[in-house]
Amino acid sequence: MSKRQKPRKKKNSLGKKMFVVLIILALAFVITISACGDSDYTTEEVPDVQVTPEPTPTPEPTPEPEPTPEPELEWDGIYRNPLTGLPVDEDLSHIRPLAVMMSNIQVALPMNGISQADIVYEIPVEGGITRMMVFFQDYAELDTIGSIRSVRHTNIEIADMHDAIILTSGGSPLALSRISSRGSTYLPEGGRFNSIYHRDGGRIPGRSLAGEHSVTTSGELLSRHFPTFEEVRFDHYDDFSQPLSFTDNATPVGGSDASEIVIRLTSAKSSTFTFNAERNVYYMNQFGGPFVDVNNSEHVSFANIIVIKTSVTALEGLYGGSDRREIIITGSGDGFFAHGGQIIPITWSREDAYSPFVYTLSNGTVVELGRGSTYVGIMSYNLDVDFS
Repeated sequence: MSKRQKPRKKKNSLGKKMFVVLIILALAFVITISACGDSDYTTEEVPDVQVTPEPTPTPEPTPEPEPTPEPELEWDGIYRNPLTGLPVDEDLSHIRPLAVMMSNIQVALPMNGISQADIVYEIPVEGGITRMMVFFQDYAELDTIGSIRSVRHTNIEIADMHDAIILTSGGSPLALSRISSRGSTYLPEGGRFNSIYHRDGGRIPGRSLAGEHSVTTSGELLSRHFPTFEEVRFDHYDDFSQPLSFTDNATPVGGSDASEIVIRLTSAKSSTFTFNAERNVYYMNQFGGPFVDVNNSEHVSFANIIVIKTSVTALEGLYGGSDRREIIITGSGDGFFAHGGQIIPITWSREDAYSPFVYTLSNGTVVELGRGSTYVGIMSYNLDVDFS
């Protein structure tokens, strides 16, 4: 019996082949990696490049134009009254003027000294009446001036515009408060300054006046006693200039004929001005007759007429009562200027409570006054100015 033979295991030749291939590939990969590692080839980094921008050119500064110098006016060798533009002695051209508060109620008329005034401001007060603040530059030779009454707060600002010394017989409570707060130069009747005043109940010949209409001063009293008031400044500061300008020919171009001008200052008081071509002045009339100076019987006249129209209302608040008026004289408003028989609309303006009035024509040109005295009437814009 033959022996059984063990069956032979079949060899996996395909597996062996695959194994060999993988070994070869692995060796090839290792060799490749090694070769790469020994190579001189490197990845070169690109350095950052700093790009400097082109500088923005700085424009050359535009040079400011040289200011055109104002032409220097050659002095004509004549000193002039800064309130009238008329010739005056040198020692009078730099002194502070007087601003005298004068009564304009019928029982106190006629006035003394009014015909020699340089400027007259007529302003409504209580009860439909007006008072006048009268300015004198050359006062040493004046005769009697009166009658002098109490001042109102509006007048304080007007006096300060001209750097004036205020002479009054008292003042309303608000006026006295303004004087104190502003430091205005105020020389009232009574007390320290009483020596420059005189009570004269017979100042109008043939009449006997009540005490409130009898207060006066004079050039003689002022000249004698002013030097004793060492605390009072009588000269302007060097940098002060009066706000008015004058010309030899101030007749407004493009104006209207104005041989007669009627200014209604209150519902009860009008002032009328009649032009005299021969003298080139306006004569003033009120209360149905001529406005006359009792000192010399002269009919009062003015070279220039200015009208300021503004708000005029009852004064209210702490200082109200007694029918006193609040008159707005800051800001701007309408008005009129008359000279040489012609009248033209103007605009008045005043920047603040310490600034002067500025009067301009419709083209913005500042009004130049004719040489001589000036009347300024301040009235409500609700009332009228008539001229023909």
